[in-house]
Amino acid sequence: MADKKINFTESYKELEKINEWFQSENINLDEALEKYERGLDLIKKCKERLKEAENKFEEIKSKYASGDE
Repeated sequence: MADKKINFTESYKELEKINEWFQSENINLDEALEKYERGLDLIKKCKERLKEAENKFEEIKSKYASGDE
């Protein structure tokens, strides 16, 4: 995929806001469906970004563990 990298912090904050919204007493069904879908999309993208970061950490760790520069 050619997607630009997401801003993990901003995405996490948006997820927190969605979660807070669902905690409220007055929930509009149509809006809830939109927020639910947006939340799932954000979760997917955050997981992908975390995996990329994990792979990069491992790459850096391997580079310096083997003495390569």
